[in-house]
Order: sequence, then structure tokens, then C-alpha cells
Amino acid sequence: MNSSMENGIYVIFDHRGEGLNHPPIGRYPVEDLSLSPKPVYSLPSNMGFEFPKWVIEKKDKGCRMKAFGAPVGIHKDQLCAFLLNEREIEDWVVTFRPQHGRDIATIEKEDRSVAWCVEENDDPTRPKRIVMKQLSKGSSNLPDNMLFTFVRMDKDSSR
Repeated sequence: MNSSMENGIYVIFDHRGEGLNHPPIGRYPVEDLSLSPKPVYSLPSNMGFEFPKWVIEKKDKGCRMKAFGAPVGIHKDQLCAFLLNEREIEDWVVTFRPQHGRDIATIEKEDRSVAWCVEENDDPTRPKRIVMKQLSKGSSNLPDNMLFTFVRMDKDSSR
């Protein structure tokens, strides 16, 4: 089921976790000072910082997503925010999956070739990269690491 996103400010969470322990998705709060692409992570929920906010701008077929004010795209099969290189920025399609719960969605590249996926690692205290994986077409049984929860921050959270 497709549902177009509204312009606004959101917090995006890794669907995995319990209650308020869902890991937030965003750039690491402390980054190098270079202008190189900045990786996006599923961050440990107990790091003691404010949840990263996302600005979402509706486009023709999808939306532009910005992390810490920088639009995101794909760099070496990983989701990154681009401070300079505009040609690597992507538009994204957010597809809500009500069978998995309220406000839960997959996030796919506009051409639907790949989707966001939280990498696997066994250390819950380490950030997990957001990597690109193919989404099984027509499958309603999606892996949890490809599901994300959206919370609207700049007005009533109901869509």
C-alpha cells in the first residue's frame, strides 16, 4: 500500500526494539569535519542525545529526505548524507505497511531497485549502517531490518 509522505519534520526509527527503545535512524551526532558523504545509521537508543530529525519534502513521485539538513542518497551501497555532491542525491518512495503496524514503512529508491536495510551486527552498543538491499516484490512478509517507523514531529502525528 503506497501512501505519499507530507512535507514535514519526522523522526525515523528502526522497527526493531521495544517501546521507547526503538533505535533512531540518523547521522552520528559527532562526525569528522570533512565535506565527504556522512553515513546514516541505526543508532543505539541509549546514547543520551536528542533523536535525529528528518526533513521530508514531497516530490513528483517520491520525496527528498534530509538528515541534519543534508539530502541523502547512496554512496558505496550505503545511505549517506551529501554536503556537496548533488548528483548522488536520491528521491525516495515511502510505502506504509499497515500489516506490520501503524506508521511502519519501507523506504525505496524512486526506481524501486533497492530499499533501506539495517545491517546486521551483534553489538547492540554500536551503530548499524543503513545499506541498500533489494526488496522482494509482492512479499507481505518483510524482514524486520527493512521496516522503519515514522513519527511526525511538527504537527499532529496522524497521517
